[in-house]
Amino acid sequence: MKKNIFSVIITALTVINVVLTAILFFVMLPTFQKTNTLITQVASVLNIELDADKKANADENYTFKDLENLAVAFDAQETYNLKSGADGKAHYAMLKGYTLSLNKTSEDYSDLKDTIDTNKAEITDIIRSAIQNHTIDDADQAAIQKESLEKIQKLLDSKVIVKVMLDGYVTQ
Repeated sequence: MKKNIFSVIITALTVINVVLTAILFFVMLPTFQKTNTLITQVASVLNIELDADKKANADENYTFKDLENLAVAFDAQETYNLKSGADGKAHYAMLKGYTLSLNKTSEDYSDLKDTIDTNKAEITDIIRSAIQNHTIDDADQAAIQKESLEKIQKLLDSKVIVKVMLDGYVTQ
């Protein structure tokens, strides 16, 4: 007798579980659809932003012939203090000048060329700041060029400048 009662109770609970699952499914389905629509819209917006990044990276597709170098030479070799290193001694970096490589095929080349020419002092200050933010241990030329390039591109809000070269860069 006890087995029959347990069987009836288990069957009843199974039927109740199926009914509640069906109700839950039909109640939650519209919410799931709205959530799916929202996620799709967010994903489409992100795809637009990713496409914008691809367009911004289009300035990276250039050849050697597309580059114009803008050299800035200092009257005298400039000396910059480096941050204190692990040894605690004062170290310096010296620079004769720098060269900016501009991509002539960039969309905003004609707009920014004059801006770059007139703002050489600010670009020089960015390079000086990048040098002074390093210690003798990590003041290698490639790291400073990369950091300077990123800061200049951020300042101009453009990737028309594709390379920064330091002329006569030495550390001691």
